[in-house]
Amino acid sequence: MKAKNGFTLIELLAVIVILAVIALIATPMIMGVIDEARKGAARSSAYAYIHAVENEIAIQLTLNPSASMDSVVGSLKTTPDTSLVKSSAPTSVSLVIDSTGTVKDGSVITVSNYTFTMTNGELK
Repeated sequence: MKAKNGFTLIELLAVIVILAVIALIATPMIMGVIDEARKGAARSSAYAYIHAVENEIAIQLTLNPSASMDSVVGSLKTTPDTSLVKSSAPTSVSLVIDSTGTVKDGSVITVSNYTFTMTNGELK
């Protein structure tokens, strides 16, 4: 009897088919994880921008205690200030700021093509 050296064509094709099926199943899952990671990074950038704006308001009120909240908020730029955050800067911002200088519900921020709205204190 002769010793077998290697694989037959059928065995190789079976392995290739199995690998192709695994790749077809795994690809959508991996793409979903990547998209969720991008969305999470954009959400983190939006939170960083909100905190930077709140901090800037607090600094301005500390440096000038006689200033009104309206004048401090009015002095903020109407376009997103990209220098406030080190991560991805927002491309569009509409903030609702209360009398304490806190960003409130109804605020809308767009970062990396993801638009988040502040609802119940969370960006969704």
